[in-house]
Amino acid sequence: MITAEPGPPPPPSAAGSHDSVPPRSPSGPPARQSAPPGRSVPPPGRSAAPPPPRRSAWTTRLGEACVLGLGVASLSAVPTALRTARAGASFLDGLLVGTAVLLPLVTLALILSRAAGRGFRGIVGTGGERLAVLRVALWIGVAFPVLAALAALLKATTHHRGLAGATFGVLGLAGVVAAALVTQRLVALGDRLAARGVKPWLLAVAGTAIGVVPLVAAFAPLAAHAASTTGDAGAAVRAAIVDGAIALVATALVSSVDLSAAVGRIAGVAGVPLAALVLMTATARIESFPPLGQAVRAGGGLAATLFSALEQWTDRDGDGMGSHFGGLDCDEGDPTRYHGAPETPGDGIDQDCSDGAHEGAASLPARAVAGSPAGALTTAAAGAPPAAASGAPPAAAAGAPPAAPVGATTAAPVRAASTPAARDEGSAVIPAVLTKTISPAGTTPAPAAAPTRPDVLLVTLDTVRADHTSAYGYGRDTSPRLAELAARGVLFERAYAASSETQRAISPLVTGRRLNRAARDRREWPTLLPENDTLAERMKRAGYLTAAVSSFTWISQERGFDQGFDRFETVYGDAHPEREATGHLAVEKAIALLEGVAQRTQPIFLWLHLFDAHERYVAHPGIRFGAGRTAAYDGEIAYVDRQLGALLDAVARGPRAGRTAVIVHGSQGEGLGEHGPVGHGVELYEEAIRVPLVIALPGAAPGRYPHPVSTVDIAPTVLDVGGAEATAVEGASLAAIATGAERAPRGPVFARTARRAAVVDGQLKLLVIERKKRDRLLLFDLGSDPRETRDLSGERRFEADLGRLREKLSAFESPSQ
Repeated sequence: MITAEPGPPPPPSAAGSHDSVPPRSPSGPPARQSAPPGRSVPPPGRSAAPPPPRRSAWTTRLGEACVLGLGVASLSAVPTALRTARAGASFLDGLLVGTAVLLPLVTLALILSRAAGRGFRGIVGTGGERLAVLRVALWIGVAFPVLAALAALLKATTHHRGLAGATFGVLGLAGVVAAALVTQRLVALGDRLAARGVKPWLLAVAGTAIGVVPLVAAFAPLAAHAASTTGDAGAAVRAAIVDGAIALVATALVSSVDLSAAVGRIAGVAGVPLAALVLMTATARIESFPPLGQAVRAGGGLAATLFSALEQWTDRDGDGMGSHFGGLDCDEGDPTRYHGAPETPGDGIDQDCSDGAHEGAASLPARAVAGSPAGALTTAAAGAPPAAASGAPPAAAAGAPPAAPVGATTAAPVRAASTPAARDEGSAVIPAVLTKTISPAGTTPAPAAAPTRPDVLLVTLDTVRADHTSAYGYGRDTSPRLAELAARGVLFERAYAASSETQRAISPLVTGRRLNRAARDRREWPTLLPENDTLAERMKRAGYLTAAVSSFTWISQERGFDQGFDRFETVYGDAHPEREATGHLAVEKAIALLEGVAQRTQPIFLWLHLFDAHERYVAHPGIRFGAGRTAAYDGEIAYVDRQLGALLDAVARGPRAGRTAVIVHGSQGEGLGEHGPVGHGVELYEEAIRVPLVIALPGAAPGRYPHPVSTVDIAPTVLDVGGAEATAVEGASLAAIATGAERAPRGPVFARTARRAAVVDGQLKLLVIERKKRDRLLLFDLGSDPRETRDLSGERRFEADLGRLREKLSAFESPSQ
């Protein structure tokens, strides 16, 4: 062992002998000074290490997280409070409920992030974790406005979800990378300012402003838009994204804050009780005044989304409405009773929960409840007449007699020039201002000269499958207006779409030929070329005025769909077809077109395309079939049927009602998981291609046709009814069947997608799934197996049928055809 040689004693200190080095012990090295318990004195020659971070009990850490969480949740709930105030409730109520809803989520995030931070500090030392968190927060704050601006630009320039999504993915990645570079420069600037003596708290305030102010700036126009477009699902989603970003940045900033010892002790004692008090107060307020919950949800945003989930959690009977957290279900044991349910007069049962169960609902303005995403409240809750809240047509809601069905000869009701636009809960409107010719009060419009041929009204219901319409026997009453039309027309029980792909399904309606045989470019969503002799051009040559109204962005002038139409109107510029309801806008324009030419002597051909049943599904006030994807899809069909009814009512009120031929059909179906996939565009099972088809011709007897037909037959039917030339048009006219002159079965019908082909002949259906090496063949007997669960292709007794159907399919798809 190496020891130090003894040396001369050190000189005494000027301060006295007690400040000198301690004397040696008689037998060893100098004695060390005593240290406080739990502390050790560093060895000579080494500087004292910094004290370890203060360790606190889990109760203290939980209290600190609750206090910080209250601050973050309150800040994040300010947008919710503003939207709630605009919806008719108070700002403080909105702030209380928004804070309570966000508090558990934010507090949990803080607990986890602070725990991770303590572990991180143990590895890299103090300060590193805080700097990393601040950098991430700044990165989010800089990147989000860039992404918001890009999303707004894409929404303004394109309405197609696939195209916009791909573009956003590429450009958004570039924007995030650019934001990271800007953040790096900002952090370097902060380091230089700190080195020059700028106070740390000033830098912290500046960093917080850079992270939060752009988010607030991005939120402001979205909040204004959400307030001005009640029920706009797109605005609600955008507001939720902004709310989440604000909460994320604030949580990241606060998670690096270390409270002082005094504040930490107070937080440890009062944090949990204070958070519990906020939660209990908000719960009591919501339970005592349910319309407050509807006002919160009406504004949209993150808190509204979480609040809606809590309300749905209390839905025990599956009717889509809960009894707590703002839900207005007065009987959780009966799925037929909820606020807004159809009321049966005289049965002694309060189906719509209107007998004082939620009297406070009347105290909020209509906009607070009519725009609720769940549609739980209707305008009746704000004092509107019951008829207006039940989805009745505007004339009926105002006390006018019910409109006559299409083809009736009753006089049209008078519409005064000062009549305001009438609206139902879903904003499906038939505004009087669109009326081109208004008769003086007390007079009847002069009838137009009867054209020699009927007007033709073709209505395409995008993505509506037959077996989910009540007209075809579905258990839910999804299509009462289509059923009314079928009662006076011919219902085709087995109508098949040309494809489950939108492009292949729609093209024959416009060109009279299947997509692969029409003149088009080679893009996925092709442009129809001028070489096509379109249905509209043929009808125009036959003397018809031609008009169309489109709800979908592909069906546009830019893609050649306007060829041959005198008027071609679109509504997708007014509302996003894949995020918002467009049916009422399309019907408004269709009625305006019809009324604008009502006094003309020429017959009219009008094509109306209604897109709403296409996903993504949105809720419509006054329409509810429960929870889940199937219920949402059924609700969309009911909404489209309501718009169809509004159009038919307008036709019935017009001077040409008795001479209007109406053709209504589905473009293609929609899979709901029956064979695995959901949606459409790939499979050719029954749910994907069997669609409704009803043809009602003036003076024709009603009936049903049980044999297979195709939507490819619609174009020649329109031409036949209009007396137009149909050379080189695919399909066969169904006019003879619609008039009752023909009831015999036709030949097989065919359908195709990119990798599937199908032929239906009688009750047998062959489905070919194309593969690289060997195609898979499926054969079904639809008479005994309508759900296509049993493949008969391997059974010997069906060998001849299998070969026959394969030959028919090959002949149909040969290049010579």
